[in-house]
Amino acid sequence: MFSSAFSDFSEFVSNTTECTELQLVRQSNAEENSQESEPFKPEFTYPIFGEQETVFGYKGLQIKINYASGSLKTYLNISYKEKFNGQGTNDTGVLEAADIKGTLSEYLPSDVLSNYDEFIRIVQEDAKTFKPLGEKMSEYKVETEDGDEEQYEIYRTTFSNTKFRSYHDRMQLFALLFIEGSSYIDNEDEKWEIYTVFEKQGQNESAVYHFVGYCTAYPFFCWPENIRMRISQFLILPPYQKQGHGNSLYQTLYCIFTTRNEVCELTVEDPNEEFSNLRDKNDMRILRDQHAFQGLQAPVPEEKIKELQKRFKLTERQIRRCVEMYLLSKLNKLDSAAYKAYRLQVKQRLYLFNIDALKDMDADEMKEKLQATYDGVEEEYHDLLEQV
Repeated sequence: MFSSAFSDFSEFVSNTTECTELQLVRQSNAEENSQESEPFKPEFTYPIFGEQETVFGYKGLQIKINYASGSLKTYLNISYKEKFNGQGTNDTGVLEAADIKGTLSEYLPSDVLSNYDEFIRIVQEDAKTFKPLGEKMSEYKVETEDGDEEQYEIYRTTFSNTKFRSYHDRMQLFALLFIEGSSYIDNEDEKWEIYTVFEKQGQNESAVYHFVGYCTAYPFFCWPENIRMRISQFLILPPYQKQGHGNSLYQTLYCIFTTRNEVCELTVEDPNEEFSNLRDKNDMRILRDQHAFQGLQAPVPEEKIKELQKRFKLTERQIRRCVEMYLLSKLNKLDSAAYKAYRLQVKQRLYLFNIDALKDMDADEMKEKLQATYDGVEEEYHDLLEQV
């Protein structure tokens, strides 16, 4: 924090999240030095600039990071109206302008560009030469508001592909800016599987590709002889969000992982609320379409839960949540016995899941806490069921 004795210096303090802007640049407008996609801001910048997400030393600071929409070749431009060149101190010592470029260089690829004309040349070259790396795993189409169809493809690769290591160096910054608590993964570890999504314009050799998003996944040993696949980073870039790409990517991953004989379970590393909702909706659709819920009513026997877990390779908690959502969708709340049986099944799961927090409470407090948690879960389920 800046000393009140030098409050005049506050105009040289910039919020790095607010002043940072990213853009994906494609050829159609490149010759006019304009961008196809709207600029978008990061969700946060604390992994780079610290918890306060501020830098000192500039008025009117703007940090622009442009990406060629296919190869993700990167252009960095830092501009400002005025730089602090005076003298002053705060609680931590002498004030001086932050080295923004130096800080960013630790997170950007080594071949980042500072010449915009050279960047535009690469954008134009991309349209002719860039093709996604790895093995094509699936394709899908999205209907636009105008009724047209856009094509998308999903590719799989690992760090055994040395060219992809360089590509990953350019795309990994997105994880820090959009995935809470994310960090860079080890690109020397060839066990990582990376799935990239691209928009495809045109056909055959003349097709042009634009980066949409990606997912990383890692195999963990599961005793005695199986693998547990864990989804780690999962991101669709802002220009492509709310268009169904997350659903398509998740469904592709589920199909790939669960059809491998050695994989016994699909897990997710610290999912945020948005991804948890996406996962819940897609798992519900998968289970429903496979008639997994047929004949179920509360209380569902433990043997049935284990059977579903083994068959669909989801975690026990995820299977239970999906079963609970299905039961709620069919529940007649006017049937007091059925409603009570349903509540008891959900509360039993909640109790076991939160036992460490509940065990020291007296009976009345525990009952009240469980009821409040249950009410929140039921409301969440109703919201999700409206979207399935």
